[in-house]
Amino acid sequence: MAQNSSRLHRLLTLLDTGSTQTTRFAAARQIEEIAKSHPQELNALLKKVSQYTRSKNWDTRVAAAHAIGAIAENVKHTSLKDLCAFVEAEKHAFGLSYGSDDAGPLPRADTVATSDLAFGSFDINKVLEFGSPLLASGGQVCS
Repeated sequence: MAQNSSRLHRLLTLLDTGSTQTTRFAAARQIEEIAKSHPQELNALLKKVSQYTRSKNWDTRVAAAHAIGAIAENVKHTSLKDLCAFVEAEKHAFGLSYGSDDAGPLPRADTVATSDLAFGSFDINKVLEFGSPLLASGGQVCS
């Protein structure tokens, strides 16, 4: 993994300082290859790459967005049923009774007000922080 860490460091440097946009996109594609070969480390990889989305350089931000998209494509896509089971298991782990709504009811996709979906309330940092379960959901919610 030390060799991959060194390779990742070089690719992140290219993502940030590549001389052309083609070079930066090539680095993003190679970061995707790292994501494919180390799926257990997607969250850590997302955190490293997401730092570059806040760069002052436009080309760096665009290349970082491509890298994040490539990483997201390698997230294991889980069914809605599996995600709901995961939520129930987490509720149980925190001492909430199975099937109770002690944590509050989960909203249904068809009942969410459009005002709740305003762009101003969207937080990309939450998406990156919570990583693969949120990316794998495809925006679906448990009913």
